[in-house]
Amino acid sequence: MVGKKVARRIFTAGAAGVLLLYLSGCDTKPEEPELTAREGRDKAVQLVEDTSKEIDVTGWWARGPAYAGPCEGDPDSSSQYSYAYWAPEGENPHADAEKIAEYWESLGMSVYIEGAEKAHPGVFAAGGPVLRASFDTGAAERSYRIGAIAPCSPGAYHLFNEEDDAARELGELLPGDDVMVPEAEVGEKFEEHRRIAEEADRAKDK
Repeated sequence: MVGKKVARRIFTAGAAGVLLLYLSGCDTKPEEPELTAREGRDKAVQLVEDTSKEIDVTGWWARGPAYAGPCEGDPDSSSQYSYAYWAPEGENPHADAEKIAEYWESLGMSVYIEGAEKAHPGVFAAGGPVLRASFDTGAAERSYRIGAIAPCSPGAYHLFNEEDDAARELGELLPGDDVMVPEAEVGEKFEEHRRIAEEADRAKDK
């Protein structure tokens, strides 16, 4: 039974194109949006935060705030927020990918594991509390990355970002801001990730 479940949602590297078509084919312009853009933002941030707690990895941080972008299905009048976490890679990428896949399935999301035969698989999901989400076990500089994109909602994305920036200038802490790393320090964070991974490699070789 376990084997059947895994086979149902594992994509090999050769099926990556099918997976991308599936994810990009999601309806991004709902006729009657259930969420405002800010509500969608909050759900995307919450999903990323909650997902990070499903695996035994620490040191999660955000490269910038949750930000609004043009809706893929209606870029002129609709927006969707995106948010992502980064952390040093874990000791067992396959086990971590499976844990996150199972967690997202428990939220009612359609989940696929891509590249399960490789050293660093990826997990992709659609539906549930967000439009789609991803977990990359082989991100830049030996990192893990969890990302989520909110469904489309009415409103111009640049206005949302301007309002968010204005609120931050007044000292307001918006969802996801608490672990945000300044861009000037991002390089140092990635160097730390690589150093941690290389130290782990040396420990395994002993």
